[in-house]
Amino acid sequence: MNRSQKYISLLLERLPKWELRSYENQTSLDRIRDRIASSDDIQSELQSLYRVKGFSAFALSLMYIDDKVQKDTTLDESTLAEETLVFTRLRQALGDVPPPAPESTSNGSAFELPTSVGFEPTTTPAPIPTPDVLLDAWGAGTESAAPSPENIPTSERAQELIFAGLLEKFLEAVQGGSDDRSTLMSDVKKECNTVLALSSPPEEYKQFCQLLVEFLQYITDNQFLDDVRVMNIVSNIQDPVSQWARTEPGGRTGLLDPAIEILRDFKTMFE
Repeated sequence: MNRSQKYISLLLERLPKWELRSYENQTSLDRIRDRIASSDDIQSELQSLYRVKGFSAFALSLMYIDDKVQKDTTLDESTLAEETLVFTRLRQALGDVPPPAPESTSNGSAFELPTSVGFEPTTTPAPIPTPDVLLDAWGAGTESAAPSPENIPTSERAQELIFAGLLEKFLEAVQGGSDDRSTLMSDVKKECNTVLALSSPPEEYKQFCQLLVEFLQYITDNQFLDDVRVMNIVSNIQDPVSQWARTEPGGRTGLLDPAIEILRDFKTMFE
């Protein structure tokens, strides 16, 4: 078992299985964890899971974590933010909670992560497959009907989607005054630094992350985390980031501009 495989296996063990709504869903989590832990090739296993209908976002979150752990040898234990994001994606995949509504892009279309075509839509309503039935298709030879590996998002694209989800979790924590908001803020800063360490991130994304690190450091230094102005700023930057991350690269022009403008002038709100 390599480092990233062990990291992900331990992460899955730490998920609050008891919060899943049914014994069937709890068993599905056990199956996923056991299969990943015993795999000889975790990257191929996650790509295969990505092709299972409904599980693409969940698999994508694990693919990103796998890539990050491989690149950073100092990582040895999953963060609360990673566990929260993975568990949210898992619950959506298992039907425990409804999936997020697709967000409109600038040209009026919607970006959705591709799913397996192995479960063809029918002209008449059909029963929704149970998680066990869906997972039976995991690696069951539906390659010809599924997205090819080159159509699976790159690690950079996965990072963008995961970062948008992390920022959303941070906003929810700030709004709810939850105990993990400081931890989530720290994780947001780490993800910003991950972006800044990339060889050639999109320029507007790099600029946004630079400004966001400055903003988070400012509210940390001045103990403003519980200030309503912080909640307002995070609320106003989260939506542009989410829309930008879910939009295909060719249609992103200007989407991050509102968030960048807010962060560029954030100090004026505290004067």
